[in-house]
Amino acid sequence: MARTATIGPAIFEQVNKLVADGKSMTEAFTQIARERKSRPGTVSANYYRIARQQGQGRKPGATRTRRAAGKPSATQRRVSSAQRGRHNGRTSSDGDLASLANQIAGLTRELVRRVEERDRRIRELVG
Repeated sequence: MARTATIGPAIFEQVNKLVADGKSMTEAFTQIARERKSRPGTVSANYYRIARQQGQGRKPGATRTRRAAGKPSATQRRVSSAQRGRHNGRTSSDGDLASLANQIAGLTRELVRRVEERDRRIRELVG
């Protein structure tokens, strides 16, 4: 049987009270996070989850900023540029793909080596 949610609603009430007392949402999230020994992001996630459940969240399709019509964002420009450079999802030559695979393999080996070295140092320190 599922437990009744208590943390989210409690956080929702606390945030609303602090905001009514003049604090900003960010300040309220930070204060509650300190009290709960949590992170502000966790507090805000709980708050907005309850707000959505109560129909108080952002309206569907609403965005934070309005972009000028026809002007793509930087991310959209990069994606579009990358897609133009592709030919049916394939690289220009097999050599490029092999080079990339070798690079990934080398980086993976280096990561494993560093993790093993760190593990060895920790074991030395612990005793």
